[in-house]
Amino acid sequence: MDKALVAIVIFVLTYIAIATEKINRTVVAFIGALLLILFNVFDITKAVGFISWDTIGLLFGMFIIVAALSGAGFFTFLALVLAKWLNYSPVKIFIFFPIMTAFLSAFMDSVTVMLFFATLTYEICKISKMDVAPLIITEVMLANIGGSATMVGDPPNVILGLKLGYYFNDFVIHNGPISIVAGAFTLLYCYLVNRKSIISLGEGPKLGLGNMEPSEAIEDKKQFKVGLCAFGTAILFLIVHNYIEKFIHIPLTAPLAAMVPAFIMLVVLGGKRSERIISKVNYEVILFFMGLFVVVGGLEHTGVIEVAANSITNLFKGNHLEFLSTIVWGSGVISGVVDNVPFALSMSYILENIVKFAGVPALSILVWATSLGADIGGNFSPVGASANLVAYTTMEKRGQSIGWGRWLKLSIPATIIALAVANIGIFIKYITGFF
Repeated sequence: MDKALVAIVIFVLTYIAIATEKINRTVVAFIGALLLILFNVFDITKAVGFISWDTIGLLFGMFIIVAALSGAGFFTFLALVLAKWLNYSPVKIFIFFPIMTAFLSAFMDSVTVMLFFATLTYEICKISKMDVAPLIITEVMLANIGGSATMVGDPPNVILGLKLGYYFNDFVIHNGPISIVAGAFTLLYCYLVNRKSIISLGEGPKLGLGNMEPSEAIEDKKQFKVGLCAFGTAILFLIVHNYIEKFIHIPLTAPLAAMVPAFIMLVVLGGKRSERIISKVNYEVILFFMGLFVVVGGLEHTGVIEVAANSITNLFKGNHLEFLSTIVWGSGVISGVVDNVPFALSMSYILENIVKFAGVPALSILVWATSLGADIGGNFSPVGASANLVAYTTMEKRGQSIGWGRWLKLSIPATIIALAVANIGIFIKYITGFF
């Protein structure tokens, strides 16, 4: 059988299996990778060569730091401090909690952010008699939009950035402003739709909330402080690592920018603390990425990606604005139905090949269009992004089922608005040449 056909069949079956979520996605990705080797599409050495170790390293370093912060009670502490600062006002909570999830998700894994914020939001809403569903949905949508603002904010950005040679500052400069505007419009829409259901707190609920002391949420003060230092250092290194490499000639690459402070943190904490942190790292996501890199690598190895890139280029030749719109909306719709990680990885190879042909926009603006579309489009449904699923299941475990109908009723119009903002932002970039 033709190797290209084998690679296509395995890729499609892998994608379908991931989308249906009947089997663990890491298992699916590794089965796909193993089948490519067994069917002799390439040998194991070439298969491993398709894994982006830069991406794996960056994720691993950030996961270690986030595991330390979550284990120390950072997220619960921050949410309680914010609630207290807002005087437990339902209106203020509805506005500022989503803003906080957006901000945090720009710098760390949105799944971890929503895991803690969903639980605490439920407890606060229960005491204050607020309707938790619209607030949770709004928090998730802002978390995904906030994640589009930086390279480390969402896994698709990590893939697109490191695979195609873009860095933390590039995403902040080009995606950041669009992300902020899209987030603002999304939050405004969600607030206007739900403003009548946001009731004022009575004295009883206020008293109950007032008893929730933020300082008590900190489970390990030393780990809390050291984790924050490591996180701040990692972000600083990600901002300046290019300049350090260029002027000081120290090879501080993006993965090292995260791993160096992460492992120094583990050494400083030492003993049992380090063991607990290491055990809480999300290895499943890392393994999923590794298997997926091999599966998509099969398409690149057999020339399928080049053929697809050539076809797309010929289809949109000379129609740049139409091409950019298709990327934004196509990425958004696809990411609303299936996991946006395999989509982003496939697109990274396609975009890399597209720029080899004449008559297409510069690679950079294609990256921003894909990134914004994939990250924002994940808001369409409860399964569009991992953070959505975490928040949705967290509510179900607490007997507060949101339901697909209610999610879609709020998320679809809000996501369309956010994608329209992203599309306009990309058009402005193209017209002004700022990309």
